[in-house]
Amino acid sequence: MKVGIVGTGNMGSKYIKKFDLLGYEGVLIDKDPERLKVFPDRFKKYTDLEDALKKEDIQYLFVATDPNSHIGIAKKALSSGINVMVEKPPSVKPGELEDAINFAYKNNAVLEVSEIELRSNSIRNLKINGLVKEVNAYRLNLGKGYINPFYDLAWHDLYIFSYLFGDFRLKKVVDKGNIFDIYGETEENSFFLQVAWSHEYLKREWILKTKEGDIVLNFVEDKIEYPTGDVKERDNIDKLELMIKQFIEKPSFESSFRALNILKEFNKFSG
Repeated sequence: MKVGIVGTGNMGSKYIKKFDLLGYEGVLIDKDPERLKVFPDRFKKYTDLEDALKKEDIQYLFVATDPNSHIGIAKKALSSGINVMVEKPPSVKPGELEDAINFAYKNNAVLEVSEIELRSNSIRNLKINGLVKEVNAYRLNLGKGYINPFYDLAWHDLYIFSYLFGDFRLKKVVDKGNIFDIYGETEENSFFLQVAWSHEYLKREWILKTKEGDIVLNFVEDKIEYPTGDVKERDNIDKLELMIKQFIEKPSFESSFRALNILKEFNKFSG
C-alpha cells in the first residue's frame, strides 16, 4: 500500500517513521529537495505533488505543512478520490474547511483532521460515571511554536472536549501575551483552558469535576487518576501509529466536523 506525506519537517518525519513500522510504502513530497535528502533512498521522493499523484498509486495522503496550504494540497488529492488527513489546524477560515468537506463528498473521498490525543491512554480508557459539571485544563509547554498557542495548543484540548461532550461555545479568550486563558461551555458543563508556549514548567492536565470527586487526566505521563484512588497507567500503545492505522482502515469525517466547529468558534475571536 502506498501512502504519501506532504511536508517532511518535524511532524512529517514522525509520520515517515510510522510508515516503516506499519509496513506501508511511503511516498515523500516536499518542495525543499534538501529536506528530502535526509531520508533513505528506498523512499520515492518528489518536490511536486501533482507529479507524485500522476506517477505513484497513492491511496492515502497525509499533509503536514503550514496550515495556510492544507486545503489546497488536500483538494489536489481529493479530486482523484484519495482519502486525506491534514494536521491541525486544517485551515485558518471555517469556510475553507467546509468547502473542502463538501469537495471530498463530491469526489467520494474522505477528509480527516489529525486528532492524535484521542488515541492517548488518557482518552481511550477514560471512564466517566455521571455528569461532569466543570473541566479545568492546562497545556503549558516548555518549547516554542510557530503560531500563537490559542490557535495551536488549544486545538488539542478543544477537539477532546468536543469528542467527550459535544459541540461547545467559547465565551471569552484572554490574551496575556505568552499565556491564553480560554473559557467555554456546552449545554451541560463549562470549562477553563490555559495554554502557553515557553512556560516555566510543563503541565498538560485535565481536572474533570464530578459529583464523586475529581478525575485527573495527566497527559504528560498519559495516565488517569480517579477519585476512588484507582489509577489507569499508560498502556504504551503508540498514539500516532494508532491514528494512522485507524484512518487507513476506517476513514471518517467526524474529525473534520469537530474541526469545523472549532474554527467557527475561533473565528469569533480572530479580530
